[in-house]
Amino acid sequence: MATTRFRFPKASRLYLRKEISDLITTGKSIHFSPLKVFYKAMPASDFSLKMAVAVPKRNVKLAVDRNRVKRLIREAYRLNCQGAVLYFKDKGITMHLLIVYNSKLSPDYVELTSKIILILQRLQEVHARNSG
Repeated sequence: MATTRFRFPKASRLYLRKEISDLITTGKSIHFSPLKVFYKAMPASDFSLKMAVAVPKRNVKLAVDRNRVKRLIREAYRLNCQGAVLYFKDKGITMHLLIVYNSKLSPDYVELTSKIILILQRLQEVHARNSG
């Protein structure tokens, strides 16, 4: 019996300022309120999905609250990204993602999880539509 490991190692994180600014300027975006996602397909690397999270200070004032929102988004992503990781690995590309939280309200974990699942499904649909 094979067990699935839900990991989020540093190699699957998008953290370089140059990569993030390039993603914002040349990438495409989709919007699932309260999340906006910038994405861009890149040549294959060690991980098929690389992700970063941003919570603007103008929306969530306290650092404690911003960090909590980022933790919730990362956890929802970590638990639900396996299907998308396998899809993009099979296609031989790396997808860079920047998830931006655009609400002043405190998020509900269940709502964030459902939005993350929708985002990952939409990314697969968009790539399938554009590539074939």
